[in-house]
Amino acid sequence: MIYKTDAVVLRKNKISDSDVILTLFSRKLGKIRAVAKGGRKPKSKLSPASHIFVFGEFIISKGRNLDNISSAHIYESFYKIREDISKLAYASYFSELCDSVIVEGVTNNRLFDTLLKTLSLITNKVDNLELVKLGFQLKLLDYSGLRPQLTKCVSCGNTKFQRIRFDIHQGGLTCDDCFPNYSKNPIIINSTMVKLMQYIFKTDIITISKIKINSSILEKLNNVIDRYMGFHLEKKTFKSLEFLNTIKKI
Repeated sequence: MIYKTDAVVLRKNKISDSDVILTLFSRKLGKIRAVAKGGRKPKSKLSPASHIFVFGEFIISKGRNLDNISSAHIYESFYKIREDISKLAYASYFSELCDSVIVEGVTNNRLFDTLLKTLSLITNKVDNLELVKLGFQLKLLDYSGLRPQLTKCVSCGNTKFQRIRFDIHQGGLTCDDCFPNYSKNPIIINSTMVKLMQYIFKTDIITISKIKINSSILEKLNNVIDRYMGFHLEKKTFKSLEFLNTIKKI
């Protein structure tokens, strides 16, 4: 059986001196792992498509254990991302996040389209990659069924708060009555942070990248959502996030 689908390369793993396994985020079929024979050879027809972030149409044949990529037509290589270490760090993190939430045979077209738009933003000039990072993370949570509760107490449904507390483990806001019993380490946030997250959930990533936001608010929210993602995606560490944080310190 042979099938074709538009897909983005999220990851590649060497399996021999000439071959690689590509992890693809496909529009039609969710996650696909397939062998690109000769993908590590510069003169191979599959070499140009055997790089992370490449977006194209892949023709794939079913295999017993792993499928095999027969050919690929590249729409966009996003090559400039791989030329800039900072852009590479951000894009690698977004790819690792997608790899963590997508599954075989399940489409997620909203996340697929958001990833393509985000890679385009990173490729071109964008003023605030940290804002893009926050936007992408929240979009991914939303499209993966992990959106935090931001309109009422996650425990009792109360909509009135004297202080706004965000509980990572509970998955959203906890009210003044519930937090002593249900929240171990609630984080105090303010209404501006809540409104920013709500705005991001209903707004396209390209529009999000253009808004102006206080740097301290953005930094705190990024730290909170980093922790939220680690807990709810059940990953103690993201190697690409560690790399990104190292790059930001340089």
